[in-house]
Amino acid sequence: MASYTEEKGAILHPGNQINRLSSYNTEGVYGWPGVEAYELIGYAKITNKSGTKADFKTLDLIVPSPDRRPDDRVRDDRTSLVVQATTDRPAYIYGVSLAIGQDSPSAGEPSYPASPLTADLQGTNTEVLALGGDSSGAPGIPATGVLTGLRAAGASLTIGASGIAAGTSAVSAGKAPFLSSITNAGSTYTGSDFADALMFETTSDLTFKVFNMNATANTGAANGDGVFISDADADAGKAAYIIARVNYLRPAAAASFNDIVGMLDFASQVGGSDS
Repeated sequence: MASYTEEKGAILHPGNQINRLSSYNTEGVYGWPGVEAYELIGYAKITNKSGTKADFKTLDLIVPSPDRRPDDRVRDDRTSLVVQATTDRPAYIYGVSLAIGQDSPSAGEPSYPASPLTADLQGTNTEVLALGGDSSGAPGIPATGVLTGLRAAGASLTIGASGIAAGTSAVSAGKAPFLSSITNAGSTYTGSDFADALMFETTSDLTFKVFNMNATANTGAANGDGVFISDADADAGKAAYIIARVNYLRPAAAASFNDIVGMLDFASQVGGSDS
């Protein structure tokens, strides 16, 4: 299998972006001059029964290969979902989403091992499934994000008595980096006015994972009991698909010689000069 350099995708002009392929290649799009916009989509596949749920508390997200030929796949799936960032070019996360996949249409093809293919996700009642950046195993989605912007960088689903049904979804509390109201118009603004309007800044690569937590505000390693699917669904060959999306912006890299070389005249060119 050919070896491809990971996360070295080009920055595309609008109209050339193909979301799924661009997500795999970590290719941004010129949203406006000087700013690159990114969308990464990944998933975690759950097929285990309750007996091994304790092994499924912290889940890596797979960014699927755009190649659909399983017997001749040039590019492997990426085994982690990483937001790229540096000190000079931070990443500003402005929204995420979390969902449990559901077949569309609801029934798979007759030749598939199960119809439908997707299953509800099971877990301990009142615990949560949380999407967030992995900081030594401590995601945490705080109740407020006035100073940090974390409310734009996390989403969660609550596990009920019957688990989380396929088709259930949630978006980050900070849905978009825009103010929608001011508490004291014409006076001092309060921190709560900005709670859902801040972006989350990271100055180094940040890996996003899904965590099973006792509560969204918990810190430390994932402390839930673990997730699973029912015995019946597992025996039928079904799976629960946890689907995550991360949207972020980065300042564009500095202009380089490659940006002008095509417009320069050289003495080696017919009719050209160095003047």
